[in-house]
Amino acid sequence: MKNLLALNPYLKRYRKTLAWGVVCVIATNFFAVAAPRFLGDAIDLMGSRFDVDQVLAKAGLYILFAALSGVTLYLVRQLIIVTSRHIEYDLKNDYYAHLQTLSTSFYDRTGSGELISRGTNDLNAVRDFLGPGIMYSINTLFRLMFALGAMIAISPSLTLYALLPAPLLSWSVYRTGLSIQKRSRRIQENYASITNLVQENISGIRIVKNYNREPFEIARFETLNRDYFNNNLGLARIQARFMAFLTALTALSLIPVIWAGGINVMNGSMTIGGIAQFVIYVSMLSWPMISIGWVTNIVQKASAAQARLKEIFDNRPNVTDELAEPSTTAGTALNALNGSIAFENVYFSYPSQPDIPVLRNISFTVERGTKVAIVGATGSGKSTLVNLLPRLYDPEAGRITIEGRDLRKIPLKTLRRTVGFVPQTNFLFSDTIRRNIDFGRGKQDGLDVIEASRIAMLHDDVMDFPDGFDTMLGEKGINLSGGQKQRACIARALCWNPSLLVLDDALSAVDTDTEARIFDGLLDKLPETTVVLISHRISTVRNCDRIIVLHEGKIAESGTHEELLVNGSYYADLYTRQLLEEEISALN
Repeated sequence: MKNLLALNPYLKRYRKTLAWGVVCVIATNFFAVAAPRFLGDAIDLMGSRFDVDQVLAKAGLYILFAALSGVTLYLVRQLIIVTSRHIEYDLKNDYYAHLQTLSTSFYDRTGSGELISRGTNDLNAVRDFLGPGIMYSINTLFRLMFALGAMIAISPSLTLYALLPAPLLSWSVYRTGLSIQKRSRRIQENYASITNLVQENISGIRIVKNYNREPFEIARFETLNRDYFNNNLGLARIQARFMAFLTALTALSLIPVIWAGGINVMNGSMTIGGIAQFVIYVSMLSWPMISIGWVTNIVQKASAAQARLKEIFDNRPNVTDELAEPSTTAGTALNALNGSIAFENVYFSYPSQPDIPVLRNISFTVERGTKVAIVGATGSGKSTLVNLLPRLYDPEAGRITIEGRDLRKIPLKTLRRTVGFVPQTNFLFSDTIRRNIDFGRGKQDGLDVIEASRIAMLHDDVMDFPDGFDTMLGEKGINLSGGQKQRACIARALCWNPSLLVLDDALSAVDTDTEARIFDGLLDKLPETTVVLISHRISTVRNCDRIIVLHEGKIAESGTHEELLVNGSYYADLYTRQLLEEEISALN
């Protein structure tokens, strides 16, 4: 229950509507409990010679109060159940908005299927609590209060007989609630694992088919699905036993009531109408008794679900604007990157592996309009280094500056509006090519989609499609080749008209000639744009103003292509190997 206190702000937001819902709950139970009194009076009137009009009047009042109870119950559902849908809407918006604020490191350790599960299945469980859970809890409370009040007014002793099972009921609700909560959390975790597996498997379905791993993946799914099935079956058994127990307990509570009530009728201390009215009230308590089990199930499931949602909401971005200056001040530094970018003794380790340094004592300066290449072996820290420029991560030690101003003092939105970033993994949305390229620009000035696609050497390929730039792409751009995807991502970054363009091995899927023409286009069309390029091809990086060689997270050497060849170190060896590969390829 403690986990559900986090929902108080949402309940307060709709407190007026919920208050009216509570009023209608009270009215519903008042009318429902008042109705049997008229029925009891009608039965007593028929005990001897009676006036038909009086009996009909009592029967009419009974029907009226029953109808009023039905009308107010409809209003209860309209007020409370509909409000639960509004809160669900707010919760989903807040959940999605919160995910957008979290840093890259959060997504490094959290699967997308897990997040989807929590945003759907867990949120549905919370909504069940906010709607039926709250409604039936309040309804049960007032039904008990009104019915017990009416029963005590008829016969305190019979009321005591009717309440004999109450201690046993309280104990069973407590014990069953603990079991349901534990089982519900396991079920939610099972569902998240299944969602994660399915999402991952469908995304990689071509790999699965290429390697004939369908039986293996089916077996994995069946294992997870079996756990999910068994846990759900176990929960259903607990619920079934509990509901059967409550029903039996309610029925058994009538035995002493009828026995003692019959004695009272025989000795004249109660009327037949009175005992009939009392039995109706005891029957009225059967649904509250049963609903206690149902509400207990809803509350425990919601508590487990809210605990899982809270784990996400409790995450805070570790890349923030905490030290940022006003955007006008920061904007001065970022005006077309008028100044140099400098790395000053930068150290970095990933949060998941804090004891393994990825970058160590990195220091260098990039002047405006400079074309810088970063080369090195796989795992040397190249991608990590460029990820620090748009602050996807922050350095563990040291700092990165623009015009001498620490990047952490520049608002993230201001900084990222100046950086065009093309990561190693090309991602395209299921939308038109035009909207994919124009994705980041929005309303700000930038290159035209056509112009950006020409520089990226994509324009002619797009025009070969029947719908041109209005061609709809499949999931992750499946209907484009690897090279076309890369060029579309480059065009997207260019359309932003960035002051700093970062290409993280973004030309690996295009041929050498196309790569050279793209790079020449960048030099020609964006002469003042600073470019940081990661590439394994010497044919590309040799034309850069400066080449930085990384080795095991450190700068091993730095200089122009000619200077590094003279040094005869790692870069020279790499150059020699690539020349040999080209010669062998030409001979073949």
